[in-house]
Amino acid sequence: MTFFNKIEKRYFAAFCYMLSLSPVLLPWCYFDKDMDGIKYGIDIVNNAVLLSLATVTIAAILSARKPKAKIVVKILLGFHFVVYFFCSFFWYVPLISDFDLRLSLESVHYGFYLSVLCNGLVYLLYRE
Repeated sequence: MTFFNKIEKRYFAAFCYMLSLSPVLLPWCYFDKDMDGIKYGIDIVNNAVLLSLATVTIAAILSARKPKAKIVVKILLGFHFVVYFFCSFFWYVPLISDFDLRLSLESVHYGFYLSVLCNGLVYLLYRE
């Protein structure tokens, strides 16, 4: 019975992780899409980085059986925080201005916070 609980917990954690990626499809900035062409989180976050990180994380969650493997999963989940913060605070607004950290901080929308919150919840879920 314990073996099945561990398997179900891994699948549940992988499912919750995949759900935590969905807020990337929400708006991440307050700008008009017609004005600058960038609005949704998927436009701001590098697609190749997010796809490779998600693939490696799902594979690690599903195959993590030993404590050292679980540490790797926690590190991978922590990389999501780094990617989200880097992409949302240091993104370039091409038609409005050059790189401006203050403008990026002022334009952060609820979709970013929801992405960070969902990722944090998956991290706390997997921690146990």
